[in-house]
Amino acid sequence: MAPSSYQGPRVETKVQGSASQDARIAFEHAYSQATVGDLLEEKGISLFSVTKSMSLLAVSAELTARQIGNLPVVNANGGLVGVISERDIIKAVAEAGDKALKMSAEDFMTANPKKCVRGDKIVDVMKIMSDGHFRHMPVVDGDRLEGVISIRDIVMHRVKEVEFEALRLKQLVVG
Repeated sequence: MAPSSYQGPRVETKVQGSASQDARIAFEHAYSQATVGDLLEEKGISLFSVTKSMSLLAVSAELTARQIGNLPVVNANGGLVGVISERDIIKAVAEAGDKALKMSAEDFMTANPKKCVRGDKIVDVMKIMSDGHFRHMPVVDGDRLEGVISIRDIVMHRVKEVEFEALRLKQLVVG
């Protein structure tokens, strides 16, 4: 029999787990410190773009040559005006047939896309990309294009972070 001073756990009392035991909190905490600028520096900046007057055939050739799936569309001053992807080209051909390949990128691009800046946190950008169902996001300074990040870039960054965390844990265990 328990002593009369003993009080068992109460239903309304919730034990708070540590951040290290909650994978979601640990994941968000690791991302919370990294910024888009960190990611751009890590991946290096190779900036490719097209103009809104380029034909879809020329845009397709550029995507193929660069082995990428998305390109920012810029104006004469290098300002971001849209993005165009492989999916946009497929949709254009489905709607207009082979005539679409002679039409301009402006006719089928996504105008005024979501964008981010170097100071944005990766976790916030990842949420915007996930909620919007797109895999690439232009990085701008004002209206000037500075780069593009992708979900793949974010995943690769996170893999490196996890590998580093694993190495640190091994060093703690070994001493």
